[in-house]
Amino acid sequence: MLPEEFSKEMWDCWRDVAVAYSAFAKNMGVDTSELYVVDALWDEPEGCSQRSICELCDMGKQTVSAISKRLAARDVVVGRASEVDKRERIMALTDEGREQWRLPVERMRELELKAAAAISSEEAELFVKVVRLYAKTFQEGVQQ
Repeated sequence: MLPEEFSKEMWDCWRDVAVAYSAFAKNMGVDTSELYVVDALWDEPEGCSQRSICELCDMGKQTVSAISKRLAARDVVVGRASEVDKRERIMALTDEGREQWRLPVERMRELELKAAAAISSEEAELFVKVVRLYAKTFQEGVQQ
């Protein structure tokens, strides 16, 4: 496969994954961006910084801030100042938020495991190797 063909196929694959997650969120009756933020917080009982959420979800600070405010207004998350840096907000799921989002998050993770199980370990290792190399090479080009 030529580099031009591979690059297009990579982009098509990323889009297909994004479309699948968006369709999942729509079927569950939740907002895709909110799902990503809640998922980022799901395994963090003490919460995590908005900066970390930005990195985990590949979203800008303003976007994460707006999503956090929407979720806080519905008692899904609570924010507090970081003990290390008072300017930094630490977001955490509330018990009510965890209950509200249990079905979408657990169902999404179930589907992710099912999708991963459809791939052999050799294919998975090759996939990770190829994607990391692609991302590293692309990022190096961005930094030049």
